[in-house]
Amino acid sequence: MRLYHNAVSTCSQKVRLVLAEKGLAFEDAQVDLQAGEQFAPAYVALNPNAVVPTLEHDGAVLIESTLIDEYLDDAFPEPPLRPAAPAARHRMRLAMKRIDDPLHGACGVLTYAIGARPAMQMRPKEEVDAMLAKIPDPKKRAARASVLEHGVRAPEVASALAAHEAVFDQAEAWLADGPFIAGEAFSLADCALVPYVLRVDHLQLGDRLIAPRPALSAWYETVRARPSWETAVDAWLPDMMVAMFKAAGEAAVAELEAA
Repeated sequence: MRLYHNAVSTCSQKVRLVLAEKGLAFEDAQVDLQAGEQFAPAYVALNPNAVVPTLEHDGAVLIESTLIDEYLDDAFPEPPLRPAAPAARHRMRLAMKRIDDPLHGACGVLTYAIGARPAMQMRPKEEVDAMLAKIPDPKKRAARASVLEHGVRAPEVASALAAHEAVFDQAEAWLADGPFIAGEAFSLADCALVPYVLRVDHLQLGDRLIAPRPALSAWYETVRARPSWETAVDAWLPDMMVAMFKAAGEAAVAELEAA
């Protein structure tokens, strides 16, 4: 089993969480997203979307993190990470669908508007333009260019914040029924959501998006206390990148409120 992934990628984190929950080892193939390694022809041949993660297992090449997680639960059913009850399983899938769209795209907007923008601004404009040109999706390419130029004052930022608030509000409601997103048992939905809560925490948006939701806040602490968190997330996070995100978030908070 070989995993092409990135240490701070939300989608990579959610797949590593499933691997850790199931005690599965993998060959580490890290992809440097800031260096543009996801656009290398050899990698695009594996994943035409030029994103991480990609999993190779038993001769199969698997893409799309949500589908990779379901594959892993099919291929390695113990311990199960999908509820047995059909209604709970529906809630799990509904949560994962809302995480994929709209939350994932919204998270990318905030990440580049706040966390990644300072480092990208230090690069030559021609280099940044070349990386933007390689993004296959024209809407994603335009949004990325907008937030890199305008930061938190980009028009995409308000809708990105609203998307986070809507999904986090839904999670808060679901967590009123049990300790985890789908109810009583930890599931793929918890693995899918927690990287996005971590990201807004790193971007210093926790006071706005996490703290006002007590059930979500308690769930966040519970998930981070699981042994899989250290294996799948903390062990991979580069201190310098986390510090950069936090510093950029602190600098952006006042400007964000003004905007």
